[in-house]
Amino acid sequence: MLEFAVFSKNLNKNLLPTDLQLTSVSQTTRINNLTKFKRLLNTITTDNNTKNNEIIPKPIKQEKGKRPRGRPRKQIDTPSVLLHNNSNLLDKFRNFETYLQYAKFKQLQTNTGVFMGNLYELQVKSFLEKQFKIQSTLHQGGSNDKGIDINAIWNPMNILKTEKTDKDGISNNIDDNDNKKYEIVNMKKIKPLAKRSNQTIKLFVQCKCYKLSKIDPKLIREIKGSSQEYFKKNGNSAIFMIASTNGFTRVGREDFDKATIPLMYAKFTKPKLINKRYPFEIDSWEIGKLDGVYLNPLATAMFKGLDWISK
Repeated sequence: MLEFAVFSKNLNKNLLPTDLQLTSVSQTTRINNLTKFKRLLNTITTDNNTKNNEIIPKPIKQEKGKRPRGRPRKQIDTPSVLLHNNSNLLDKFRNFETYLQYAKFKQLQTNTGVFMGNLYELQVKSFLEKQFKIQSTLHQGGSNDKGIDINAIWNPMNILKTEKTDKDGISNNIDDNDNKKYEIVNMKKIKPLAKRSNQTIKLFVQCKCYKLSKIDPKLIREIKGSSQEYFKKNGNSAIFMIASTNGFTRVGREDFDKATIPLMYAKFTKPKLINKRYPFEIDSWEIGKLDGVYLNPLATAMFKGLDWISK
């Protein structure tokens, strides 16, 4: 029977079994810029213990106290995702259940800030998909994510339609005497969605699963700085949402209202573990809920005429 065996470079040739016959030695190969010497021995053996050409696998050494590396193997039908045509951003997790599977595989602690932060982001993502009807939703991360946890496309008219619509089905819940095409807010012109021909906008979401902290001026400055370039190029074709467990500080609320980009605040409660015996089962968690929504003046002007905005 024909077999291959691999021996160390420093192995004493006198220690080789007598029933092995060396026929060829390969050249060195270069892998990942490291030169590894591999001596491939084509041998002929008459081992009586080998039966029916069975190949006995070598036992895998497992070091105690170490977590498995990497993620669980993905399903074959899972498509690869390019985050809104940006290869620097990565799609992290698709839903609550897949993250729990990953956490179980990695043996993560359920009381850490990272674990709860990811669960919080995924519950917000799930709520927005079901209730706000957002599309192309991605739970993103990476070195160039610019502080954005959820990136999506949203047509608010799908959920904010009123009874008063025109013959084409476009919402027209604006006073007939109001002929203004633009609203002037914070020294900026903004056109309400109800008066636009293209009513689809981008939705950027940053999630903050705070314990005691509140939204402060520093966070508002970071959001304005990271998204300012997008709004300069594309105008008011997007809205930035802050999803948080807590509210604002006094100065944070003032900066939120004075921002020159449309901002939305949504208060979501935390997910709660109700069955500590099985922390990685989805039924062991009580999903949080939406407690309220607040818009800054620019976002209010953008949604003017819709059912959740008072005229």
